[in-house]
Amino acid sequence: MSDTRNPPETRIVQDRFEDCIYRPGQVARCPARVPTQPLSPEQLDLLLEQGDQRVGGTVFRTECPFCSACEPVRIDIAAFAPSRAQRRVIRRNQDLIVELGPPVLSRRRVALWNRHRRARGLLTEHSRKDPVGYQEWLVESCAPTTEVRYFLDGKLVALSLLDLGLTSANSAYHFFDPAHADRSLGVYSVLNEIEECRARGMRWYYLGLWVEDCKALRYKSGYHPHERFVRGRWVPILRPDDPTDADAPKSGAG
Repeated sequence: MSDTRNPPETRIVQDRFEDCIYRPGQVARCPARVPTQPLSPEQLDLLLEQGDQRVGGTVFRTECPFCSACEPVRIDIAAFAPSRAQRRVIRRNQDLIVELGPPVLSRRRVALWNRHRRARGLLTEHSRKDPVGYQEWLVESCAPTTEVRYFLDGKLVALSLLDLGLTSANSAYHFFDPAHADRSLGVYSVLNEIEECRARGMRWYYLGLWVEDCKALRYKSGYHPHERFVRGRWVPILRPDDPTDADAPKSGAG
């Protein structure tokens, strides 16, 4: 039997140089690794602490040759308090019903996923649009993962994939119905999931990667206090970089 306190064994399944999606013109390298067995909550905590991200059945850490702009972000749950703008988002969404359950595949989910990506300019001719792509990307997981469902008048309007460790949680992915973009559902999902983690007695809520000059990721600067993984160590960030970021939409992974 493996010792879940030790780093999990993994094997590299993909390692190549490619164009960076966050900084055009830069070369990216993110070796994808598959754990040899499903991650325990303790092992997930350890990988997140070391700066790893999870996508589907793989974990990865950026190892780009000429750039170190990607910085994992984590929020100190006990110290976090919502800003004025974030409190408005909470009030705006009090009519939503939130459910937790295992990740599942359905036509309704695939359609919502594709509508969201199309509205955000993320759906290209090379994107996987089919149920198989959804299954591989959002249902299969090497970590303990739960699906957080947001309903308005009985209709699914947003969905998150949340990895649950022993002392930390990882926001792996989020998407929402673009018809309700005025509700700031991405922001609301972060705030709701932080409170879920607080109720579970967790210490950290991980929010993927932050890149200073990537507008799509700047919203992560609006949750304080938080820490960023800078050159191998976690650095506290105590002051908001830009108060307007707090009401920006959360979308996708990374």
